[in-house]
Amino acid sequence: MRQSRRRSVSVASKIAPLLAGLAAGALAQAQSPELQFNVLYQCAGGQGFKVFSCTGRNDADLCEVQSYANGQPAQRGASPRQQVMLLAGVCPAQSGTGPQPAAAAGSPPASADAQAGVGGFKPGDTARVATAGGWTEAKIVRARGNAYLVRVLGVEAWKTYPDELRRIGPLTDEDRSHGLYDLHEKVQVNFEGRWVDSEIIGEMGREYMVTLPGNRNGWTTAANLRRVVQSAPATPKAGVPPQPGLTSCAGKIEGRYATTGGGPGSIQIVFRSGQATLMEPLASEEFECWTGGDKIYLHKPGASADLDMPIDMNDDGTLQTPYGEIKKKGK
Repeated sequence: MRQSRRRSVSVASKIAPLLAGLAAGALAQAQSPELQFNVLYQCAGGQGFKVFSCTGRNDADLCEVQSYANGQPAQRGASPRQQVMLLAGVCPAQSGTGPQPAAAAGSPPASADAQAGVGGFKPGDTARVATAGGWTEAKIVRARGNAYLVRVLGVEAWKTYPDELRRIGPLTDEDRSHGLYDLHEKVQVNFEGRWVDSEIIGEMGREYMVTLPGNRNGWTTAANLRRVVQSAPATPKAGVPPQPGLTSCAGKIEGRYATTGGGPGSIQIVFRSGQATLMEPLASEEFECWTGGDKIYLHKPGASADLDMPIDMNDDGTLQTPYGEIKKKGK
């Protein structure tokens, strides 16, 4: 387990040193092969990498890359396509049948498209997918096993469940069977050889930030976590306004609102039928949505109204949140 006092970690900064190290001295040998996706490239010294998708074919476009050390997955993040292509020229691909046609670049091995894939997603569904800028909403175009072709930010790319693709909303039993945990879920973590009570306070890929004894935080994987068996809590008062005079947002505030420009610290809030999903770079959270006057209130059922998140409705249709201004981006 890696202990940390920081809320976020740049995955891109972790993987960049590996790729830069592998590329050192390779310029003279590099070729220009057609990039293969979902294939392990084996490099010297037991190092390797897989490429899952790229935002384009230009040198500066970003590719989603998983590094490997002695056959085991290490860090994952985004690297420029030029650097990835340089490595592909000196690190032989270990599987696959050669270059893929441009129309199929990034796709898994050909097979009959399933109506619904692993995890229960199907074409037309909306899901959260991992991108270089964090988790964002995407439309599922095709399903093949645990691989999904999605349309995200105007680009189509393949994403795998549960590493790169998650559902919007509460986890299902199938999600939990794949080692996924909810934000703020109470758990026990194996810390210094003993199981201690903890809470999930952050997420990055398949790693979780948890609370530790001594007012510390640390990153760990599902292998070091276990769920806490709890007695059934009292039924929260869902659907009850947290304050007199408030009404549901259903039919009044609908659609996806997001920070303009994206980047670190950007958020999205999806309003649907009186519910709101707040998506930050490392996690997402579900709320009830209530409105009154010129304000919106995001409320957790059963929680005190003092903990509600107030949002001002601006005259130009934008929303003023504690994170800054957001504007409607889509339905």
